[in-house]
Amino acid sequence: MFLSCCLSARSRKQTMVTLSTAEAEYIALCDLVKELLWHIELQEELGFPQRSIVVHCDNQSAIANAKNPGHHDRTKHISTKYHFLRNQVEKGRIQLQYCPTKLMVADILTMAIPREQFEILRSKMGLADGLTNKYEMLQKDPTHYPP
Repeated sequence: MFLSCCLSARSRKQTMVTLSTAEAEYIALCDLVKELLWHIELQEELGFPQRSIVVHCDNQSAIANAKNPGHHDRTKHISTKYHFLRNQVEKGRIQLQYCPTKLMVADILTMAIPREQFEILRSKMGLADGLTNKYEMLQKDPTHYPP
């Protein structure tokens, strides 16, 4: 999200096998951070200096792995290229914050969620319900049929 708008959205299956959900989240966070840094550098080049970026994650173990290099025994099997995330956190370019799964806006694209939660997350993304808008238009002018 940038200026309350979705800047980029992607949902894909990871191509590597992981041993835990924390490891899968850690790898997904690394991929996200690489894309975010591209956006940061673009904005800086356009004359908009950036502070550190806050990234929300619903897996506390993945956050702990990124913030604490002391977890080496638990993460030594993870390819070193994914520790790029840890490096960016140490440099202060990225701040990881815990966000409960129920409030994770990104989940709207990755899993089936109850309607109420979907509507809450959709509104947090700044999207409107198209059917409701069409219904309201018909109430105002019954001769107008929106496409």
